Amino acid sequence: MRHINDCMKKAYIWELGGWPYLTWDSRELSPLLGEVRNRQGLLAGRTGQLDDGLKKKALLDSVVADIMASARIEGKTLNEGQVIITAGISLSRKKFHLADTDDADVGATTVYIDTLYNYAADVTAERLFRWKCALEGKPFSDRASAERYKTENLLPSPPAIPAERKIEYLKAPVPPDTAAETESFLKWLNTAHPTDPVIKAGVACLRFLLIRPFDDDNGRMARTLSNIFLARADNIGERYYSISAGMEKNRRRYNDILSATLTGSLDITEWLRQFLHFIESALTKAEDDLTFATGKLRFLEKCKTATLNERQLKMMNRLWDERDLRLSSTTWAADNDCSSDTALRDIQDLVTKKILRKENAGGRSTAYRLNRDLQ
Repeated sequence: MRHINDCMKKAYIWELGGWPYLTWDSRELSPLLGEVRNRQGLLAGRTGQLDDGLKKKALLDSVVADIMASARIEGKTLNEGQVIITAGISLSRKKFHLADTDDADVGATTVYIDTLYNYAADVTAERLFRWKCALEGKPFSDRASAERYKTENLLPSPPAIPAERKIEYLKAPVPPDTAAETESFLKWLNTAHPTDPVIKAGVACLRFLLIRPFDDDNGRMARTLSNIFLARADNIGERYYSISAGMEKNRRRYNDILSATLTGSLDITEWLRQFLHFIESALTKAEDDLTFATGKLRFLEKCKTATLNERQLKMMNRLWDERDLRLSSTTWAADNDCSSDTALRDIQDLVTKKILRKENAGGRSTAYRLNRDLQ
């Protein structure tokens, strides 16, 4: 019976003959890849038409979203305020060098910025270890990368992830010689291929997740590698969508497809299909955010021509951001530290100018909503 069970046991992908040479059906993926590439181009065109201030904010928002989402997928918590500050400073520079840090929030941010500013550079073993140290908030060691790899990372173990966010594929073993596997992977990674860089981003992400050469942070490292090739696909050190956010939004699918691929065949067409869907999800979010941001800008420009005071402009900003907010004169007075009479005058002025709409309920229930269709 034991012999039968052993025979029925599925082999892990890296145990199959032909590993690590993965295959996929390019013709089957071509329509979806074409759609993704087209939408990437359209998003780049839209962001290129933004004014500098809005463009910088859109880039910063995307960078922060990706860093935070990638950490959450691995069950880690970062200080978003510190990430925003570090990303803002880093993105303002003409050049970027990944420096040592003893802060994991700063480290995670600088790793991401490295994929944007230095996307054309080869991914070496030293660069991997610099990323790893930065993600941990530890200075990079001067010891040889190969020596550190063999002594510290030969037998990786799954990271501690909250029970409700467990990633099933982490329960599987890894190839016995992760050092040799990673060396082979890096050689493939840095070899020029005719493969579309978006597809190579998906393959790189998967291969690293299957090898898992580190004791922790393999997921973030894998998505960092995919970011390198997504930047190469755009051929520009800017990205206005977050694939990590797309994966987090579809966490169950992300987990399921990784688990299925682990004991599947060397044909990874289904993984790449899902990877492209993750990008599509990220692009949809980015397009919606951009529409929201440009709509808000146009709305506030119209408000300024209506000669509004500071209190009114402040509340218009809040109402635009909080889409379902119903505003009362009491709320207005409290938020602006003004009298009820002043609040009511401000509101009535906005109603007259058709910037606010009064809802049907009267008396103490009187409330107002933003007229988002202001012309």
